[in-house]
Amino acid sequence: MELETLADTGATFTKVPKDAVAKLGLEAKYEAPIELADGRIITRRLALAEIEIEGVRSPVLVAIAENEERPLLGYTTLEALGLKVNPLTRKLERAIAIEY
Repeated sequence: MELETLADTGATFTKVPKDAVAKLGLEAKYEAPIELADGRIITRRLALAEIEIEGVRSPVLVAIAENEERPLLGYTTLEALGLKVNPLTRKLERAIAIEY
């Protein structure tokens, strides 16, 4: 299933609408507190999903959103897939892993 998202480096988790989660047969096995842009803290259910972007695939936790919420590509998914956002071109690029 393809899902158009907005890359949001300020979002921890990738946010997926609950209808898409149901179609994919994902199970909400986890919960996490999430701080919204307006400062409110809510609890989101999380599911383990396999995400593929540009031929790279990885398992990641995704936050389950209401259907009317915009899907977001969070930074934990970007890191898991070895991707980064180029702020000048607004495109995803390969990132080199860092180990100190």
